[in-house]
Amino acid sequence: MAGLTILRVVDNNTLAREEQERIDRELQARQNDPFILGLTAYLRECWDAARIAKKPIEDIMLRAMRQRNGEYEADKLSQIRQQGGSEVYMMITEVKCRAAESWLRDIMLDQGMPPWDLNPTTIPDLSPDTDMEIEQAFGAKVVEMLQAHGKAPTVGEMAELREMVAQDYRFRVLQEAQNRSDKMKNKIEDQFEQGGWSEAFNEFITDLVTFPAAFVKGPVVRRQRVLGYTKTMDGTTVVEATERLGPEFERVDPFRMYPEPGVRHINDGYLFEHHHMSRMELADLIGVPGYDDDAVRKVLEIGNGQSWINEDVELEKEEQERLYYAYNSPTEMFDALEFWGKVSGEMLREWGLSEEEVPDTAREYDANVWIVGNYVIKAVLNYDPLGEKPYAKTSFIKQPGAFWGKGIPEIIEDVQNICNAAARSLVNNMAIASGPQVEVNLERIPPNEDITQLHPWKIWQTMNDPLGSSAPAVRFSQPDSRANELMGVYDRFSRLADDHSGIPAYIYGDTNVQGAGRTASGLSMLMGSAGKGIRQVVMHIDNDIIHPIVKRQFIYNMRYDPDESIKGDVEIVPKGAINLAVKETVNVRRVEFLNATANPIDVEIMGPDGRAAILREVAKGLQMPVDDIIPSREKQSYEQKLAAQAVALQAAQGGQQQGGEPTPTLPGGMPMGGQQANTVMNRDTGGAG
Repeated sequence: MAGLTILRVVDNNTLAREEQERIDRELQARQNDPFILGLTAYLRECWDAARIAKKPIEDIMLRAMRQRNGEYEADKLSQIRQQGGSEVYMMITEVKCRAAESWLRDIMLDQGMPPWDLNPTTIPDLSPDTDMEIEQAFGAKVVEMLQAHGKAPTVGEMAELREMVAQDYRFRVLQEAQNRSDKMKNKIEDQFEQGGWSEAFNEFITDLVTFPAAFVKGPVVRRQRVLGYTKTMDGTTVVEATERLGPEFERVDPFRMYPEPGVRHINDGYLFEHHHMSRMELADLIGVPGYDDDAVRKVLEIGNGQSWINEDVELEKEEQERLYYAYNSPTEMFDALEFWGKVSGEMLREWGLSEEEVPDTAREYDANVWIVGNYVIKAVLNYDPLGEKPYAKTSFIKQPGAFWGKGIPEIIEDVQNICNAAARSLVNNMAIASGPQVEVNLERIPPNEDITQLHPWKIWQTMNDPLGSSAPAVRFSQPDSRANELMGVYDRFSRLADDHSGIPAYIYGDTNVQGAGRTASGLSMLMGSAGKGIRQVVMHIDNDIIHPIVKRQFIYNMRYDPDESIKGDVEIVPKGAINLAVKETVNVRRVEFLNATANPIDVEIMGPDGRAAILREVAKGLQMPVDDIIPSREKQSYEQKLAAQAVALQAAQGGQQQGGEPTPTLPGGMPMGGQQANTVMNRDTGGAG
C-alpha cells in the first residue's frame, strides 16, 4: 500500500550483539592502522634487544637472591654432594644486607620526618609590578613623613627611606615565598602518604642493598579506591567507598626493568617495564585517560595471548621469593609491556601521524606505549614537560659509565664462598676428629660380631691369626683436629666482609671489637669513619631518587593543582646526607640558639615572627605538635593587625579626649609599646635608650 513503511523490530540481544560487532570493527581498524602496526613492529624489535642484553644481569640477580637465602648454586651443590660431608651455608650476606637496610632506614627516615624539604629560592621570582609597588609604598611613606613633620625629607633621608621600603617589600616577598613553600610541602607529604610512598621506599631499600640497581616509579596517575564520609539528614555519619584519580608511587622489581642495551642513565634511550597484571588491575585501566577502553575490554574478553618473559627465570625467581606453585593459581594473569622512549619523527610520520602532530621529522619524540598480547592499549606522547620517564634508579655501588651497579651480595660473593668452604671443612673435621678411627682385621673377628657399633666397655671377640701374627685384631687411631686453624681462616675472611661491604660488625651490635673500639670514644670514632662509606650510598639516594621524585610531584602540582596558594619558586633539598651528618646535634644547637637569643635586644631585632620561626623548628625536631603550640604566620599576622587597630583606636580616642601625643608606631605601621616606644623616644631626644 502506498505511503506505508516497514519498521524493523529487533530484540535487545540483537541490538547488543550488533553494537558489540560495531565496536570490534572499530577496534580492529584502530589496531590495523599503519601507525599502530609500525609502532608494534618497532617495539618488538626493541624488546628483543633489551631482553637479550638483560640476561647476564638476571643471572647476577638470581645469584644474589640465592646468596641471601643461604642456597648454593646448582653446580656447586652437586660438587659438594659428590665429595660428601656437610652442606652448611654461613649467612654472612644476609646479615650484612639486613644491617645495611636498617642503617639506611635509620638515616633516611630519621624521627619520622620526610627525607626531603622544600625551601624558597634565594631570590624568589617577583611579580612584574614589583618596581611599581615599591614606588607606591615609597610615595606613601614620603606623604606620611610630610604630614608628621611638616617638611620634605632631605636627599639622604629619601635614600634611606627608599632602601627601607625596598627591604621591607623583599622581606614580605620572602615570607610569602616561605608560606607557599610550606603549603606545597604539606601537600606533597599528603600525596606521598595516600600514594604509597612509604611502602615503596621501604621495599626500594631492600632492592638497593641486594641487586645491581633499585627502582622507584612515580608519580603515576591511577584510579584509587578510598573511603568517603558523608552525613545523612539526621546527622549520622555514613562511610562510602569512592573512586578518584590520584598520583601513586611504587617500587619496581628490578627483574621487571629492561633498559636499552648500552645506555648509562635512566633517561637515556628506551626502557621497558614488564607488568604481571591480574584481571582487576587490568580492568582498573578502563576510564583512565590515555588508555583505549575497547582494547582493554577485548583483552579481558579473549584472555592473555602472549608471555613476554623467560619462564625459567620467572619460576626460579618465584621459588626464591617463596611463591611456591604460583603458576597453579586459578587467577588469570596478563603480561603487559610498558614502553618509555624516543621515537623518531620520520618513523611517526611514516606510520601515519600528521604534519601538525609531528612538525619536525628530524626530531625525536618521547612516547609511552602499552602492549598486552597483540593489542596496543595505550599510545601517547610523554606527558612530562622535560621528557623524563617516571622512574628513578640508583645502585649501592655505582659502576662509572654503566646502567647497572653492584649490590652487597655481588661485592662479598668471593668472601662468602671462602667462609662457606672454611665452615664446611670445619664441620667435616670436627665430625672426623670427634672419635677414633677403627681398623679391624676381619679374619680374626667371628662372623656374628657386629663391628659397626662402638661404645664404652665393648668386648671384642677375636680368633687366632692364621699367619701367626701378634698384631691386635682391632686398632684405634685418633685423627688430628684442625678446628683452630679453620676458625682462624673463617674469622679472617668474615672480617674482610666488613671491609668489602662497608658494613662493620659493630654497627649491628657485635661487641667483639678490638683496638680503638674497646673504649666508648674509640668506638664512636670507628662508627664515624664507617659512616663515610654509607654516606656515599645516601648521596646516591638523595640525588637519584629523592630529588627527581619530589621534583616530578612538585611539577605535577604546579601544572594540575587548582590551589594557587601553594605555587611558588622553590628548590628541593634532600636531607639524607644532612641527617647522617647532624642528626644528633642539630636540635641541641637549635635549643642553644633559642636560649642565647632570649634577651630583649635579640627579641627586638628578630621580632615575634623570627622568634616563632625558631620555636617552630625546635618543636619539629622534638616531634611536638607544632600547629597546636605555635600559631601559624597567617594567624600571627591577623592577630597583630587586630592589636594594631585596637591600639590605634584607643590612641585616637585618648587624643580626642586629652589632646595627648599619638602612640609611636614602627615603620610598618605597627604600634610600639613599653620599652620599644621608650627606646625610640630616647633615640629621638639623643638619650641612651
